[in-house]
Amino acid sequence: MQYCTECGGLLEKRQIDGYGRFFCPLCHKIYYQNPLPVVAAVITNENEQILLTKRAISPGKGEWALLAGFVEIDESPPQAILREVKEEIGVKGKLGKLIGVYEGKTRIYGPVIVIGYKVLVKEQNFSLSEEIEEIKFFSPGELPPLAFSSHEEILNDLWRIRPNPVPTVDVIVEREGGVVLIKRKNPPYGWALPGGFVEYRESLEEAARREIKEETNLQVKELRQFHTYSDPARDPRFHTITTVFIGKGEGEPRAADDAQELKIFKKNTLPSHMAFDHKQILEDYFNG
Repeated sequence: MQYCTECGGLLEKRQIDGYGRFFCPLCHKIYYQNPLPVVAAVITNENEQILLTKRAISPGKGEWALLAGFVEIDESPPQAILREVKEEIGVKGKLGKLIGVYEGKTRIYGPVIVIGYKVLVKEQNFSLSEEIEEIKFFSPGELPPLAFSSHEEILNDLWRIRPNPVPTVDVIVEREGGVVLIKRKNPPYGWALPGGFVEYRESLEEAARREIKEETNLQVKELRQFHTYSDPARDPRFHTITTVFIGKGEGEPRAADDAQELKIFKKNTLPSHMAFDHKQILEDYFNG
């Protein structure tokens, strides 16, 4: 940087506030060189392996790293990391917990502030951007050297933090003398009750109504809580606790979002292959 972007004057290097900064003697503009904000995602599969990307661009070209990118203008860090996940590997993510904030430095961009998040993904039909050469899941004990020390710090802190179970909702939607089930489009596959993750600042009831609308196109009436299921093995991806609701479905049913197919089942016609612990949930419901 040689010339002022405001008036075109020749810049000087001066000590200001204890730092060497570029200064314009004509218009008195001070140029502050602040660290760039970066977000990084820790994505795991059902075996608790870590997703790493082999970078196709510098810095760290040809090296392994967490999925990461810069925060854009007018964008929050949570928005940035979900955008990066979609852009870089082609799937929709759900924001998990904040792992921590870290200092970093790159040869090209200088100092950076790295914000690490846990990100949950439902699907694994990844499509890579031109910035990624390869992706692979690694077990914690088999991680390759990482391109950035801040990414190593993120993983070290993640393993020091005891993860909390993830809250979810499932709904037994009563219709035409049976219950509405969906065939899942993403793993774990099989027939299942409609439901999903509870969003931040969303009540359980709000989450239940939203998921029903998204997956079945139905409005749910007379919603009431049935039971809570918390077996750590109920979801093969990670530990979830689900609150199950019962309600009556109104409207025109249509499979959407995570649902590949929708069908109404009665007690004696339930499918043999069901995801999660939904077979047990329906047995409790029909036998209650």
